[in-house]
Amino acid sequence: MRIQEPSRPRFVRPRRFPLTVLAGAFACLLLPFSPSPSRADIYQWEDSQGTLHFTDDISTIPTPYRKKATQLIREAPSVISPMQTTPPPGGEPPGPSMGGLSKEEETARDTSRKKEELASQVEQQKAKIAAKEKHIREVDDKRSLAVNPLRNRLVDQADLDLYDKYLAELPGDKERLKESESRLESIK
Repeated sequence: MRIQEPSRPRFVRPRRFPLTVLAGAFACLLLPFSPSPSRADIYQWEDSQGTLHFTDDISTIPTPYRKKATQLIREAPSVISPMQTTPPPGGEPPGPSMGGLSKEEETARDTSRKKEELASQVEQQKAKIAAKEKHIREVDDKRSLAVNPLRNRLVDQADLDLYDKYLAELPGDKERLKESESRLESIK
């Protein structure tokens, strides 16, 4: 009887992918990380229980509250429109004879612009204060025995540092908000 020797495995050359397939796969992997235009619009809305909510996506606001949502921060214009004019250097703005606005119209436009800027600034200050107060409440809840009796929710050191910083900043922020609101009232 003859014993058959085991056959040796045949060497199989690994299949190589063409360079274009590898480049395409690499491009597909990088596609989600490509820069895309970002929006800076921030919306504020209040629900039926009186809770203020902030979002950067208006589609996340429930339909009944969407009409009452206010836009706090608007995206900055990326280009200057042809309608925007700047006064000539070293001179006064163009008068009525040059096709510009009269002094009264110019003053009214400046007052209106200042009022809009101040109102936007007030809304931004309110949003900052609300965000700081929310962070403080969340840390307090994590540290509270009433809300967290098992003390199983730990507070990160970075959150504690922010907590201390926000506690110190809030009185000054609230004072600046009162000053801004009083200036806004004086303009109206």
